[in-house]
Amino acid sequence: MSDASIEGEVGKRKPGTGTEPWAWHPPLPLEGAPIFVFPPRPLAALRWLVSVGFLWSFVLPYVGLAVFTWYFLQPSLVHCVQLQPGWIAEMFARNLALIVLVAGGLHLYLYTFKKQGQTHQFDARYMVRDDRRFVGRNQVWDNVFWSCVSGVTLWTAYEVFFMWGYANTVLPYLTWNDNPVWFVLLFLAIPFWQSVHFYVVHRWLHWKPLYRLAHGLHHKNVGIGPWSGISMHPIEHVLYFSSVLIHLVIDSHPIHIFFHMQFLVLGAVQSHSGFQDLMVRNKSVLGLGDFFHQLHHRHFNCNFGTDYVPLDRWFATFHDGTPEATARMMKKGRPKRSRPSD
Repeated sequence: MSDASIEGEVGKRKPGTGTEPWAWHPPLPLEGAPIFVFPPRPLAALRWLVSVGFLWSFVLPYVGLAVFTWYFLQPSLVHCVQLQPGWIAEMFARNLALIVLVAGGLHLYLYTFKKQGQTHQFDARYMVRDDRRFVGRNQVWDNVFWSCVSGVTLWTAYEVFFMWGYANTVLPYLTWNDNPVWFVLLFLAIPFWQSVHFYVVHRWLHWKPLYRLAHGLHHKNVGIGPWSGISMHPIEHVLYFSSVLIHLVIDSHPIHIFFHMQFLVLGAVQSHSGFQDLMVRNKSVLGLGDFFHQLHHRHFNCNFGTDYVPLDRWFATFHDGTPEATARMMKKGRPKRSRPSD
C-alpha cells in the first residue's frame, strides 16, 4: 500500500477508547512547573522561568511580536477614537495574516511536507477526513474555517475594544516611564493569569449544556494539529478570549494587549501542534506542543488548565500521562457527552 493510501486510511480512523499507546511522549510522569509547590523550590522555579520551554518559546517570541505589532502593524490610537471600518479592517487583516502564517506554516512544515517526520510527535494519526462532523467533511478545513471566521473575528473585536478604550482614555493606561518594572513583569504574569482563567472557563465549558452547545465543537478534534488551537464555537471564543478583560482593572499598555491576545491565539496554535518541539536538522529550535493538554484531548475529563498553575492537581483532575493515571480516569468514567462519537 502506498504512503498516500496509508495516510488516507489513518485519516479515516474513528477515535478509540482512549487507551491507545502514544507514538512518542516526554518523560513520565509529568511533573509540571515547579512554581506553586511546597516546600518552595526557588532555584528550580527560576530555572523553569528562564527555560527554553517557557521564556524562550512562549514569552519572548510573543513579546517581540507584540512590540513589532504596536510599532509597525497597528493603526495609531489617534485613528481609533472613532469606530470606523478602515482601521478595524486593518487589524482584522493583520490578525488573519498572523494566524495563516503561524498555523498554516506549522501545518505545512509538520504535516504536509513532514520536514521532521514523526520525531517528537505525540499521536501519529493524521487529521480526520471524510467525516460528516467536520465542515467540508475534512478536519483541517473545518479547523481553518472556525479559526478564521469566528476566531479571528472575535480576537480582533477584543483588540478593537481596547484600542478604542485607550484612544478615548477610558481604560487604565501604563507607559514604560510610569513603572518599567511592572511593565516587564506583566509579560510574565499574563501566562499565569491565563492558566487560572482557562481552568475555570474550561471546567465550565465541560458542563453538559455548554458542552453540547459550544465546547463539543472543539473536542471533535481528538487528534490535533496547529489549526485545532482556536477551532472553537463563537461562544467558546468569547469566553476563552475574555482572559484579556483583566486589563480593564490593571494598568496596561497596548503592547500588553497584543501580547495577551497573541499568546492566547498563537500560543494555542503552538500547543496544539501535536509535536513537542520544532526540529531543524534534528535539533530542537522551539518548544511547541503540550503533552499535558494533548492528554485532555484524548481523555476529556482531565487536565483542564495548564501546568503553569497546578489547579488540576489541587482539584483532582490531573493526568500525569502514565497508564496508571489512565486506568484511574477510565474507572471514574468519562462524561457521557464528552465522548468524541457523540
